[in-house]
Amino acid sequence: MKLKLSFAAVYSPLLCLFATANSLGQSTPSEFAEMSLQELFNLNIYETSQAAGAFSAWTLGYKYKTAKFEGYLDGTQSLSFTDVTGPPSDGSGKTFPVVPTTITQTAHIYTVGYQFNGQWQGHLSIPYIKQKTDHLSLVPGYETFTIETSGIGDAVMSASYNLNSDAWQISLGVSLPTGSIDEQGDTPREPGDQQLPYTMQLGSGTYDFPVELNYQNSTTPNLSMNLSAIIRTGTNDRDYRLGNNYSFSGRYQLKLSPRIKGYAGVTLQYSDSIHGQDASLLVGDPATLYPASITNPDLYGGKKVNARLGLLWKVSDDYRLTVELGQPVYQDLNGPQPKEQWRSAIYLSKTY
Repeated sequence: MKLKLSFAAVYSPLLCLFATANSLGQSTPSEFAEMSLQELFNLNIYETSQAAGAFSAWTLGYKYKTAKFEGYLDGTQSLSFTDVTGPPSDGSGKTFPVVPTTITQTAHIYTVGYQFNGQWQGHLSIPYIKQKTDHLSLVPGYETFTIETSGIGDAVMSASYNLNSDAWQISLGVSLPTGSIDEQGDTPREPGDQQLPYTMQLGSGTYDFPVELNYQNSTTPNLSMNLSAIIRTGTNDRDYRLGNNYSFSGRYQLKLSPRIKGYAGVTLQYSDSIHGQDASLLVGDPATLYPASITNPDLYGGKKVNARLGLLWKVSDDYRLTVELGQPVYQDLNGPQPKEQWRSAIYLSKTY
C-alpha cells in the first residue's frame, strides 16, 4: 500500500529509518455489542406466577447503549495527544502520525426470548452499531477529520438452562459473523476510500462462542454474580481474529418501592489483543509501519474494572425498563490505547 505523496514527502527519511530498524479500553464495535449481549443474558426472560402455574413465553427487548473513549493510556500511565503524535511506528515505537481523539460507540440491540419450559430459555440478539471517530493528523490536508461506520453487527443465538436450584443458570451461545469487516473510508493513507482499522469494523468475521454462569440470590440481601467469556475461533477473511474476552461481575439490588429497584455493581474485564493482522492497514516501503495506534493489533485489550449504577422499573405487568450508568475505576491497557470515559444503557422489554 502506498502513502499519499504529501505524507511520503514529509516522512520518507523516517520511513526508511524505521523500515530498516526493528481491558478493556478501546473495544471494537463488535466487542462493544457483545458485552451488552452478555449483560442481557443476566435478565430473566420471564416472570412466573407459580400459584397459577403460568409463564410468559415470549419476551421482546430493545437496548440502547453508548460509550465514549478519549485520552490515552499505556498500561496505567496517562498520555496526552502530543505524547502519541509523531513518526509512524514499527510496533516497538509509541508514536503515530494519525491519532484518534474522541471515539463514540452506540448500539441498538434487538432481542427475542422464548421460554420453552421451567428450565430452558432461548435467545436471539441482533445489534445495529454505529461508531464515530475524530482524528488529529500530521498529514497535510488531513489535520483533522472524522470517520463514521454503521450497520448490522454480529447476531447471537443462545440457550440458557436453570440448574437444580433456580439461583444458578448456565448460558451457551454462538455469535454469527453477520457484521461487516470490510468497511472503508477516506483516510490519509492514500486518495479515495481504503480499508478501515479494526476499531471501525462492525463484526468479528469469525464464529464466536459466548459462555456464561449466573448466580442470583432472590432473598435478602439480593445479590447476583456473573462469570462470562467470549471465545473466538479460526481466522477471518482478513487474516485476523479478535481477542477472547473474559469478565466477572457482581451486583447488589435494593428495593426502593413496590415497582422500582436500584442496584450497584462492579465488573472486572480482561481482553486479549488481536491475533494476526490485516496487512492492508500497514504503510511504508515495504509496508511494515502502523500509521495509527488502532491499526496495531497488539494495542488492543487489557484489564479494566467498571463501576455501575442502575434503576429497574416495573412499568406494568408486561413492561420493564432499566437505566444504567457506568464508569471505569481502573484501566491497565495494552497501549498506547484510547481509554474509556463512560458508558450508559437503556433497556426496555415486554413479555407476552
